[in-house]
Amino acid sequence: MSTIDNEHDGHDGDRDRDEHDGRDGDRDGRDGRDGDRGSAPGMSRPVAIGGILASLVVGALIWAVGLPSSASLFGSTLAELTVPAALLVALAGISVTGAAAQRSRWRVVDIVVASVLAVVGGLFFWVVATVWEPLTTALKLAPPSSALLAGLWMVPAVLGGLVVRKAGAAVYVELVAAVIEALLGNQWGFSTVYYGLIEGLGAEFVLALLFYRAFGAVPAVLAGAGAGLAGGLLDVSVYYPDFAAGTKVGYVVLAVLSSAVIAGGGAWALTRGLAATGALAPLASGRTAERV
Repeated sequence: MSTIDNEHDGHDGDRDRDEHDGRDGDRDGRDGRDGDRGSAPGMSRPVAIGGILASLVVGALIWAVGLPSSASLFGSTLAELTVPAALLVALAGISVTGAAAQRSRWRVVDIVVASVLAVVGGLFFWVVATVWEPLTTALKLAPPSSALLAGLWMVPAVLGGLVVRKAGAAVYVELVAAVIEALLGNQWGFSTVYYGLIEGLGAEFVLALLFYRAFGAVPAVLAGAGAGLAGGLLDVSVYYPDFAAGTKVGYVVLAVLSSAVIAGGGAWALTRGLAATGALAPLASGRTAERV
């Protein structure tokens, strides 16, 4: 009797182990499929590099040839919008190419976090716009030096890219923040929106050039500099077209340096601080060390 019971127990144990192994295998399979759904293979590196070069060439051609002055848009002739159009085409092309080369789908938590950052960024923009004139009155005495605070406008773009770490995060956060600022009311009106788009793309294209694989201090500073370059070029073409060539160059250089330090360094420090609190635990930026 004891022998039969032992054999029966052994068969039951084998059956339990087999069923348990089967369930584990099914679970592993589901996990693998879930991972596959999260990302998809992107284009090859040579094709991506070709797309980046093509974007730069098209943008340069628009800049060199110029847009016609016979038509107008948003109160400006198309010729006056040549630089914004060239920047938009080049930066958007590079960003889209980088995103296609390293595709990774957004999760609900990514959208929520990016949206929260955008709302906070919009409120920050509105506060900066409110005090902008008092802040820059003295700086306007030496025109290029007014770009020393340009980096304040680039913080949401770089912060969004570093925190969310998904293609499009930088431009999404910066653009939505700009829309919120415009809705709350400021002295620049609709131009705030297209500034947000192009400045966001300025940070985005740097992360795209890195194929969204590096998010440490150096990439952060470079992303800030990219946003500052886009914003500086916009400023000297839209608001300061009468500046002398040397003054324009000085303005753009100061905008790049300001954005590299304030937006790049500041956003990197903010990301580390948020990660230390555990607020970014659901995101890669809160779970992994920064890669330079």
